[in-house]
Amino acid sequence: RTRVPGAVVGASLLGLAKILENMEIGHNVMHGQWDWMNDPQINSSTWDWDSASTPAAWKHSHNYVHHTYTNIRGKDKDLGYEIMRIDPHQPWHPVYLLQPFYNLLLMAFFEWGVAFHDLDMEALRTRSKPMKQLKRELKGMAVKARSQIVKDYVAFPLLSAAVAAGGAAVRGRGRVAAAEAGKRAFRTTLAADFSANVLRNVWAYMIIFCGHFPDQTYTFSQEEVEDETRGGWYVRQL
Repeated sequence: RTRVPGAVVGASLLGLAKILENMEIGHNVMHGQWDWMNDPQINSSTWDWDSASTPAAWKHSHNYVHHTYTNIRGKDKDLGYEIMRIDPHQPWHPVYLLQPFYNLLLMAFFEWGVAFHDLDMEALRTRSKPMKQLKRELKGMAVKARSQIVKDYVAFPLLSAAVAAGGAAVRGRGRVAAAEAGKRAFRTTLAADFSANVLRNVWAYMIIFCGHFPDQTYTFSQEEVEDETRGGWYVRQL
């Protein structure tokens, strides 16, 4: 019988927990889906999630920009996230020949791509975003990134190492054996946390990209939207 290592089971369960927290709980809570409960914690104004993106940045780029201008070219920044050409109406550039390659990087580290998304690269290129706002957003990203990195890659591996070393010491295996157990536990937990994050990122990428950008998805210009949605004077009045 082949035994599945405990670290593999742990990393898989942690990845599953991160997927549920990210895609089901965090997404829905920050959409305001549970605000009707008036719970002080399960609320879109206070919720933070286990992801690199700050809640404020995600709610602006997703709730406001994406859901207000869904599939409108030049308005919906989720159409390719400003780095992918996913619609034939979008201008072509030679850099898009590299899409299959940097797409893999985006898939593996998707949460960090989402974190940078709300910076709005077009606004940065045209210098239409105030420097004060950019500094505030970068500061928020740095604080969130530090908390995520410390939690997954420092705190929990150290806690695991301390528990393993303590257990070895209690069993009387000596200092050298206890130190080795601690080092092994630190490395294993570090690898498991990294694997769980990648697992969550790949799943989120598949759901979001395959859900938003399937073949033959309709996109619209601003003019087309105005022509199709502008009703008669009585409709506008009502």
